[in-house]
Formats: sequence, structure tokens, C-alpha cells
Amino acid sequence: MTLYEKSGVNLLQAKKLNDKFSEKLGINSFAGKTFLAHGFNLVTCCDGIGSKIIPLYERKMFATIAIDVVAANLNDLICSGATAVGFVDYLAVNKLDSESVFEIIQSIDIELKKCNCRLLGGETSEISELITSNNIDISGFAIGLVQEGNGLDKINVKECDIVVALCSSGIHANGFSLIRKLYKENQLTDKEFETCLMPTCIYYNCVLELIQKKLVKSCANITGGGILSNLSRVIPKNLKAELKFDKIPPQPIFEKLKGICNDEFYEVFNAGVGFCLIANESNLDEILKICEKFSPFVFGKIQRK
Repeated sequence: MTLYEKSGVNLLQAKKLNDKFSEKLGINSFAGKTFLAHGFNLVTCCDGIGSKIIPLYERKMFATIAIDVVAANLNDLICSGATAVGFVDYLAVNKLDSESVFEIIQSIDIELKKCNCRLLGGETSEISELITSNNIDISGFAIGLVQEGNGLDKINVKECDIVVALCSSGIHANGFSLIRKLYKENQLTDKEFETCLMPTCIYYNCVLELIQKKLVKSCANITGGGILSNLSRVIPKNLKAELKFDKIPPQPIFEKLKGICNDEFYEVFNAGVGFCLIANESNLDEILKICEKFSPFVFGKIQRK
């Protein structure tokens, strides 16, 4: 049994479920799209922040909760090439604390405005039989529009394209069941655990600029499952990404986790890479300039299998 399984998360079952979604329902993208009208596609996605919500809510880190849930959704949405136009939220609580919930929703609104996206509404449900005492769960739902033919598509990816990585702020919101287990077992210090609670990077604005300038062909939000599994979703089946993991700028928390998790490390955590872009090498200088905030670097190349 893997460490992640011992923490309560079964990656094998998750992979089987995702494979069924892909094979039976044709669902494998970071965000789904459907033709709307007048040459536009409607794009939508939903996501939460997993068990990271537990320590964040316990510590009243409401602004971080908001950043994380916005990041989870807008980072997925932008992988389709869509511009975010609306967002709704869902909160499930054990017992309603109106002040705390309002602060979270207000913070979501603040983060969305930075991305020119409107908070349209949401739902708060009080379910004492389902949500344990002093806990909540949260999900976001993002809505976007993209003109037909202007979206990102893996069919545009070619051999010798480059993979540009955008650095993460740390753990983001994936692998937290394992992080919490290691902390409870004193394998992570208080300081290391606090580092894990850093807000997720919102890559949406800089990636949207790249898309508007037609500088990228495809991109991947590095979330659950790690770098390789997420990147493979946006590359044609006859191609692969040859990556140089030694190019990733080191972060102390990941060096520590790598020593604990061994081979499992890259399947659970983002390893310091929060987002990947696939582009023609001729666009590299402009990509590096636009994404400077996230310390971009050339991570590898697209090759034939």
C-alpha cells in the first residue's frame, strides 16, 4: 500500500474512474465546452481544494481558501483557451457561521475581479449529518467563452515544440491528505506545514495574455496526479514530453517530501511546477517576459514516441 493510500486517497481507483470518463463519456479535458451560438463555445469546469480546506478553515485563513478555489477553477478553464465570464460557488457546512462564510465569499469576489470575472451567485448548505463539526467543504464553478477556432487544442502540438514550466508557490491544493498525515506523524515540522498552506498561484491572467497573442498551442494545469499525467492530457497520443526534472528550481518542502515519498512523489505532488505551456520555440522570449512573475523556464521538448 502506498503512502497516499494510507492517508485515505486511492490513486489507482481515481485513474480507473478517469479512464472510464475518457473512454465511455469522452471527458478528459481540464474544462468542457459546447457550441453556444454566433460562433462561440461555452466552457465550464468545477473544482474544490480537497482536504486543504480543513487546516485553512481551522486557522481562519479565509483569503487563502478563496484564492485556492479561484485558482483551481480558472487555471483549469484557461487550458481550453476560454475567457472567464462568470463564477458560482458551493459551500457545505456543519453549522453556519455567517461571518466566516461571508468573508470567504467576499474574498472570492475580490480574486475574481482581478481576473475580470464576475461572481454570479452560489449556494450554502448546512448538513450536520455529512460535514463534521467545525469543518466546511467548498467548490467553485467557472464559466467561460471562446470563439470557435480560437481555443487551445492538442492537435496543434508538433514534434520539437517546447514545454515551458511556470513555478508553483509550493504544494498548492493537491496531496494534502498525505501532507496532513505526515504532519500528524511529526514527519513535517510546524514551519514546514505552514509552508504547505501557501496560496495556490493563479496563472489565468498571464496565460490569457499568451493565448490572446497566439503564443501557445496547448497548456496543462498541474493538479492531482502530478506533472506527467496532466501534461499527457494535452499532447497527441503519438507524441510525448521529454522533460528535464533537474531544471525545476528546488524548494525545501519538495526536497523533504521527495526523501519521504520516493517514487510516489511525482504522482502526488506538483514538484515545484504548477502549470505547463506548449509552444513554438520562436515564441520563447515573449513567453518568458509575460510570465516572469512565475519564474518560467524551458522544461523540455515534445518528441515522437
